[in-house]
Amino acid sequence: MITKTRGLFLSHIKYGETSIICKIFTESLGLQSFIVNGIRKSKSKNIGLFQPLNIMDMVVYLNKKSELHRIKEIKPINIYSSLHNDISKISLCFFLSEFLSKVCTTEENQYNKFEFIINSFKFLDSMKDGYHNFHIQFLLKFLKFFGFELSSSKQISRFSTLNLETAKYIDDCIKNNYDIKIDSNNILRNKVINLLIEYYSRCLDVKIKLKSTTVLKNIFK
Repeated sequence: MITKTRGLFLSHIKYGETSIICKIFTESLGLQSFIVNGIRKSKSKNIGLFQPLNIMDMVVYLNKKSELHRIKEIKPINIYSSLHNDISKISLCFFLSEFLSKVCTTEENQYNKFEFIINSFKFLDSMKDGYHNFHIQFLLKFLKFFGFELSSSKQISRFSTLNLETAKYIDDCIKNNYDIKIDSNNILRNKVINLLIEYYSRCLDVKIKLKSTTVLKNIFK
């Protein structure tokens, strides 16, 4: 079956000498895996498409007998100006792409979720500074698409004891947009990342373990 859809590139692994297997969160088909042959050849001009959080228009072949599909056509929808050039934003890209690959599902027709994700990343790309809380706010705001929307830090305190500073920070992140200045520090953000990953794990009944948190926790001081 051939399907046209928008997709958000999340990650890839090498396959054979010149190919990759990639995870892409698609608007129409949810999270899917695709094999891309020959993309790692020295003369390939399309390898730049496969960077974390790239947004693409795709025409894909779905193999109903396999969990591995193929891409017929692919082209970028949005060209980021800073997301893949700034070291701090690159770290955010790897963290958020790894996180999404753990929590997104194969459920079809996820327009609202897809729109929220790509609009959030476009906004991050446009931010000149003050984005050190972005990943925290994204995780908090993204919960609503799983039916676990937070209106207060008290909902997290059911699982973990929060001091006043942590509770206030979480509440500020919940109620404010990405561009509103929220005071925080690296220790506080790292603590809240751990709390939120644990909260997602409990709510979704999955074990979420992310390799990229180690780098992320050291990038913002």
